[in-house]
Amino acid sequence: MSSRIVDVNGGQFQIDVSETGSGDPLLYLHGIAGKQEGEFIAKLAASHRVIAPWIPGFGGSTGSEEIADFHDLIYLYLDLLDELDLRDLPIVGHSLGGMLAAELAAVQPDRFSKVVLIGALGLWDQDNQVMDFFTVPPSEFAEAMYADQKSEAALDIATTPQSRLPEVDPETDEGKEVIDYYVERAKSMSTAAKYLWPIPNKGLSKRLHRVTQPTLLVWGDSDGICPPVYADHFGAALSDSSKQIVAGAAHMVHVEKPGEVSASINQFLSS
Repeated sequence: MSSRIVDVNGGQFQIDVSETGSGDPLLYLHGIAGKQEGEFIAKLAASHRVIAPWIPGFGGSTGSEEIADFHDLIYLYLDLLDELDLRDLPIVGHSLGGMLAAELAAVQPDRFSKVVLIGALGLWDQDNQVMDFFTVPPSEFAEAMYADQKSEAALDIATTPQSRLPEVDPETDEGKEVIDYYVERAKSMSTAAKYLWPIPNKGLSKRLHRVTQPTLLVWGDSDGICPPVYADHFGAALSDSSKQIVAGAAHMVHVEKPGEVSASINQFLSS
């Protein structure tokens, strides 16, 4: 996987863009825990050139202080896509990235050939509320994110920095890795809060009818962040959609079941 910095708006934003694979381009928009998506992206890259920009505040992208709200982020990404000269390609997004993917497809439906939303945020059901994961205990957040609570990723989320960092030796490679993980996690959650707190409802439901491309909705059956009923809500608002509920997975369905999810996406995109 290669990475490069792309200047947008005269350098006001510097966007860290990762690319891997070959073939037709595919735009991938990460969720709230993008650092864990490597295996899934590698499987998508078996049949596509995956282009994966980092939202400012995540990875090496800068300029988050210049973004006032989610609508600013939408138009920043449109500027980025113009800079990269990307058109007529599929867009795949998870969680926060799924919310962004749906908005981009609504604003410029002619730019994207197909849409894949994985555990996408952006809608609101008062009877099945999206978890306010900024306020819940780490153990509850981990349970909502991963069906397998014994997985290393779930244990990392369930463990607070306060309990682990005193035991870390910052002079070792392992210690530096642990510190980097918690720094990145804190930065990512702070950025995500700008767009998702107190609720991730920015009026997407008023614009979803503009998403006329074929759309695949993928949800984990145990998603505790954005329950699977939201796949039905998205489907009801879209004119051409199909749904896949993946057993034994939660919000990070594409990380827990990378082979199954990537195979479904590749089949959908090739049909």
